[in-house]
Amino acid sequence: MKHILLISLTFLIKSTFAQNPWVPTNSPVMSRYDDIFFISPDTGWAAGNGGAAQILHTIDGGTTWSVQKTITASYMRSVEFANKNIGFAGSLESGGQNVFFKTTDGGITWTDISSVITGTNRGICGICCVNTSITYAVGVYSTPSYVMKTIDGGNTWTQINMGNYAKSLVDVQFTDANNGYVTGQSNINSEGAVILKTSDGGVTWTKVYTSNIDGEYVWKIQNLDGINWFACIEGVGGGGGIINNVFIKSTDGGVTWITKPVGPGHYLQGIGFINSQKGWTGNQELFETNDGGDTWAQINTNQGGSDAFNRFQRLNTTTAYFSSNIIHKLGGVSTGVKSVTATSEKPKWLTVYPNPTKDEVSYKLDLPNKTMLVTRLFNPKNEIIYENVYQKEKGTHHLKIDKKLPSGIYMLYIMFNEHVECEKVIIE
Repeated sequence: MKHILLISLTFLIKSTFAQNPWVPTNSPVMSRYDDIFFISPDTGWAAGNGGAAQILHTIDGGTTWSVQKTITASYMRSVEFANKNIGFAGSLESGGQNVFFKTTDGGITWTDISSVITGTNRGICGICCVNTSITYAVGVYSTPSYVMKTIDGGNTWTQINMGNYAKSLVDVQFTDANNGYVTGQSNINSEGAVILKTSDGGVTWTKVYTSNIDGEYVWKIQNLDGINWFACIEGVGGGGGIINNVFIKSTDGGVTWITKPVGPGHYLQGIGFINSQKGWTGNQELFETNDGGDTWAQINTNQGGSDAFNRFQRLNTTTAYFSSNIIHKLGGVSTGVKSVTATSEKPKWLTVYPNPTKDEVSYKLDLPNKTMLVTRLFNPKNEIIYENVYQKEKGTHHLKIDKKLPSGIYMLYIMFNEHVECEKVIIE
């Protein structure tokens, strides 16, 4: 069933923004923090990307951060720890190589364990440590789809080809060694965003949710308490990327899922609830609910880091962190919070030219750094008619979709490592 949205009845547009409970920590400003993981309210790690990819560490709740690892040729995507010493961090493909790191001393040293992974992969988007022996990792948003599993603490890994269920995977959450969920895009375009469930440690999988809209992802997923689960849909917008956003929730432990509207804005990638009623979702904008997601209000994000909200982590009933281009803390840190001025300007790397055009699509990319590209062209029926995945170096690139098209309004969608851009294309 397609999303049926009654935005005017469910989305609260306020003339005065609600008070923002998220306060920036002293993390360095990055283009994007793709992941965070805390083992206690004070001690955590962050996978950040700016001039170089870095793994950062705090032991005082974000008042101070130290750089533990700098990786100049990679884009860091994921980080998670099994305990205070053992952790993993994954990157996206760069120059044909994927990097996967392990630490056994809390991040003081990181060892590249890429060589122990067999099979084709383009990166590790999500990691879930069940215990010190069992860890699951998934990838990749840009295709192909796979689940990697270790049962010996990361010494060896088994790769599970997920092509029969999904064409790309983004996030993973397991409740124990056998029961877990992965998110991404279905292997069938028309099924759109997908959540897959396993009860036997990844041997078999079942689709428990599909959005049935071409091009959508289930991006991040949260297990609040074993009963209440939440996930956000990365939607596909028209020109400018404005979307009637939705999220999904389960109140029966992930068995069934319902779709609820959030409101118009840019795509969603981060979501998290502090309890069953109060939560947040967003990316370029940030929305808040106090009634379990029945209504949402956009909150003022101009306290620093208003772009790229991605990973939420709840530590207890009052403490949580949210990554964007800085790391935010619910209620803030106690001392030393620096002032950060957020910019309202959004990344603009894609230009379609000429537009309108005659029968094919030409476009320019102005890339500030090397990035992976997922390019999709949607026809006037919002069906994917062209799709390509490739990597481009920093610089200006002139590209063309070599496909003769009848007249109509199309949509060019490009997902970069860092963000998504959409432009309407008029074929005369």
